[in-house]
Amino acid sequence: MMAILYGKIEIAKAVNVTIITLDEAAQAYKDFDDGAAKKFVIDPHQSISQN
Repeated sequence: MMAILYGKIEIAKAVNVTIITLDEAAQAYKDFDDGAAKKFVIDPHQSISQN
């Protein structure tokens, strides 16, 4: 937990998350429905850092 809080671990990479914009949401839902083994997080304001 401390490693996450202090930025030593990028949690999105650790849990296989793809951060997408709102414009990409429709395609992401389609990919997920088609069986893509991905998790998506919609970041409409692009406020999530992707180091």
